[in-house]
Amino acid sequence: MATATTTTPTATPDAATEIEAVAQRVRDLGEKVAEQAKQNGLNWLEGYEKMLTDLLELEEKAAKGTGSDWATSLASAHANYVKATSDVVFAALRDRLKT
Repeated sequence: MATATTTTPTATPDAATEIEAVAQRVRDLGEKVAEQAKQNGLNWLEGYEKMLTDLLELEEKAAKGTGSDWATSLASAHANYVKATSDVVFAALRDRLKT
């Protein structure tokens, strides 16, 4: 009577090399995706910052157009506050996205 033998599959050196190559490609792709996400974040941040600056300038121009000193002062104070606080936030975000 013949006996059956079972063999346990083992990774050959070629298979191990191939697995490592696939793992490296996955790591490389992950790094590319992360870098592109950072760049997209920086682009969005720059666009948002420009839009906010333009909006604040429009607010100040509109207030000056009323001919009212209090409206002009209020709009300028508001614009200065928003600009000062957003500059801090944008700088922090920009630094974080560049690292």
